[in-house]
Amino acid sequence: MAPNLFLCLRTVFCPLYWFQRGERIDGSLHKEEHWDSPVPGTYKYTPGHGWQLIRRDDSDSDEKTPVSLVYCRILHRYLFDYEMEERCLWHTVTHREGVPPERFMFFLLDDGYTYVAGWDARGRFIPGPYQKWSFDSDTKTMTRMTSTTSSANVSRCSSIIPEKLN
Repeated sequence: MAPNLFLCLRTVFCPLYWFQRGERIDGSLHKEEHWDSPVPGTYKYTPGHGWQLIRRDDSDSDEKTPVSLVYCRILHRYLFDYEMEERCLWHTVTHREGVPPERFMFFLLDDGYTYVAGWDARGRFIPGPYQKWSFDSDTKTMTRMTSTTSSANVSRCSSIIPEKLN
């Protein structure tokens, strides 16, 4: 197959095509920043891979393998990938009376016992407002919370449905 003469000439005479295309930050494909959360340290952004922890402040050496971060749309902040997975649970619950049980992925809030239904059965994000649920370890089921506990650990208190409206 013969080479395309147009592409060859364009590459030779047009400097725009001499360099790799991609998202560049100050002339580089990578960007490093210091963050205090989730762990104080140096984080690196790589296109296609997102943000990763490469060095903790209390350590003199780099991480052996970079620790990936994901943005949590429920808490509105970055969490480690493994922490996000630990906080999520799949359960089937009756969301409303008279409706068959539905499967949701529940997300554990910072207080350690309150869950919210963050994703539906197809894995689509539910933007809120959220009803509060708790996991009953005896029966291994999710139960709707009835007490008016504080939602101070949620970054957006307006995204939680007050219990009086239920």
